[in-house]
Formats: sequence, structure tokens, C-alpha cells
Amino acid sequence: MGVMSLRNLPPSERAFATFVLLAMAAFLTGGLLFTTRQERAGMAQAPAARPRLMAILEGVMAPNTSPAETAMFRTWVQGGAAREGFAPVEAIVTNNCASCHGPGGQFPRITSYEDLRPLAMEEASDSLYATIGARGLHLVAFPLVFLAAAVLYLRRTAWASRKGLMGASAVAVLFDMGQWWLRQGRTGIAWAPWAALVLVATTYLALTGMVLADLWHGSSEGQR
Repeated sequence: MGVMSLRNLPPSERAFATFVLLAMAAFLTGGLLFTTRQERAGMAQAPAARPRLMAILEGVMAPNTSPAETAMFRTWVQGGAAREGFAPVEAIVTNNCASCHGPGGQFPRITSYEDLRPLAMEEASDSLYATIGARGLHLVAFPLVFLAAAVLYLRRTAWASRKGLMGASAVAVLFDMGQWWLRQGRTGIAWAPWAALVLVATTYLALTGMVLADLWHGSSEGQR
């Protein structure tokens, strides 16, 4: 037996499907806003009030960092996280951090000024998105949202253009994953995250609109 069409679902199931789609939209929107704030933090001129870097050093990394080393980081951050005062911090990073957080090692990569400065500018957060982290959002959460929406709902619509939209969704996800991964520790392609944000948001909006139209407009027509 084939997959039941969205147009034949009873009202309670259509309402549940609508809730799921909008909940995923809310999650996706929050995740995109979170990563956008991170991008802006990397371009900020002043450190955050509660920098993520210090929250990490004084939290999960406290057992691996001496008070003197933490104080060195704090002095650098409070001084504006400038390149001119980075030398003492760089020595600590080279000796203590690069072995685990170097290229090919644990995330995030912490080997250079370009790696550390965004962490000093970014505000620490205890939100769900901060717990998942930028890597988890771009490489796992966002793709899963699109996959769930496409498999559960989009492929069951009656619109002839659904396959094209599924392809566009795949392109949006792959572009977002690729641009995020390739930009780690690199500068010069600042347009990429904004292009990915627009592409992901537009594609999911189109997907949601198509599914909701099929759920409600199509079903009402079928009952006439």
C-alpha cells in the first residue's frame, strides 16, 4: 500500500502535522538566529560581557588550565582581544591546547588568533542552541529538520513541483554544511554564511507553504 496522501488525512492528523511543521520552523529559525549572532560576534569590536572563551576556561576546561593561565586569557580578553597582545595567550595555546584542538583534532579548532578572537567576542549562553553548538546545528540538526519535513510530509503532497523542492532543500542543506565546514579558521568569504541563511530560510519557508497548502486547501476541496 502506498503512502497516504496528506489530502486524505483526518482533521486531527492535519492539525498535528501543522504543529510539527511549525515547531520545526521555530527550531530552525532559532538556530539560524543563534548562528547569525555568532557570525556578528566574530566581527564585533568589543568582547562580550560574559565571553564564551572565559566561560569555557572557567568551566569545563578549569581542571586543565592553571589560575595564572586563565588570568592571562582574561587580561587579553578585557584588553579587547587585540592581535597586539595575543603573544602570551598564543604561547599557552601552543603548549596546552593545540595538541587536542589542532587541525583534525577536537572541535573547536584553537590554534591561532583567528580561532580565539570569535570565542572572546561571543556571549556565553546556556540555551539549547549553545548546548548543541554551531557544528551540531549546521551538520546535524538543520539537515535532520529538512529530512523529517521532506520524508514525513513534502513527498506526500500532490504538487508536481515537490521533487524540485526536495532537490532545492538538499542543495540548501549541502551548501550550508559545506560553507560552514570550509570556513573554519578562514577569512575572506564572509558572504557565505549570509547566503546560506537566506537559502535555508527561503527553502524551508517554501516547503512549509507547499505542505500546509496541501494539508488544508487540498483537504477542504476534497470534502466538497
